[in-house]
Amino acid sequence: MTDGNSQLIVERVDYLPSRPDWIFVTGTLSGEPVSVGDEVSIRHGDQATRTTIKSIEIHTRPGKTTILLDAELRSIVTSGTVINRQG
Repeated sequence: MTDGNSQLIVERVDYLPSRPDWIFVTGTLSGEPVSVGDEVSIRHGDQATRTTIKSIEIHTRPGKTTILLDAELRSIVTSGTVINRQG
């Protein structure tokens, strides 16, 4: 796990039928890099949901980061969602 804070502002969420257990969350990451296994907090309304980064895609456009999260989070992770990791 990396040290320091990170914030990912979600720009898009993709779902692949060939990988039904995950959603692909792409956005702009600020702060420290994130790693597989990092625990993150997803803000939605006045609530927060904690989850773990399952994987990180390496074939992402320059300046963007794509992380994989559990598919059950599809209803709360949308464009504009803020995902935080506290170091």
